[in-house]
Amino acid sequence: MNFKTIISFSIIFAFTSSILVSCNKKPQGEWIAKIDGESISIDELNTFYYAQHKSIYNISSEDIDKLAADPSTVQKNPTLNKQEFLEQLIKQKLIYNKAVKEGLAKVKEVEALIQMAKEAVVVGYYVKEKFKDEIEISDEDVEKIYSKQRDRFKGIPIEQAELIIKQRIFQDKLQKKLRVLVENLREQSKIEKKIDSFLEKDKEDKKS
Repeated sequence: MNFKTIISFSIIFAFTSSILVSCNKKPQGEWIAKIDGESISIDELNTFYYAQHKSIYNISSEDIDKLAADPSTVQKNPTLNKQEFLEQLIKQKLIYNKAVKEGLAKVKEVEALIQMAKEAVVVGYYVKEKFKDEIEISDEDVEKIYSKQRDRFKGIPIEQAELIIKQRIFQDKLQKKLRVLVENLREQSKIEKKIDSFLEKDKEDKKS
């Protein structure tokens, strides 16, 4: 799994794993939706909402609110609208409840994916929190990319184009930080692998 995959894998599973874990907790505060008597509280909605969009846009809650107030941005990402976001929560929860009733949550492969998702979310959050204050994005960096790819951003408001570029620069710089972190951790850790013998045995088993 390469470095970009680590980050993207974390983001992909962030929304799903947070719902799988948190929707099963006892809701606190005033409820905003009920599904067969099971409540989603206002606090939970806000937690899900900002966690999801922070993982996408890499900005503060206040800046997410600004994006949500821009109709053109909401058109491109409808879940910035909290009503639409809540509807997606409800849809997912309905299917999740159905799947659990049919025993899917106990399937070995599903349990493995949930564990992978949990680890990926922790990794993604940890890496961003660890390095976010070390990553600087200058106006010159943004302008350089915008000038080279001006045609690509044709018709896109300048503020939104800048946000896209800043996200890209942040991810590129984060990859470099992550690469160094992994190399350092590998040097500090004892790693043993028997993949060659495993693959050979697996190959022989398939022939027999």
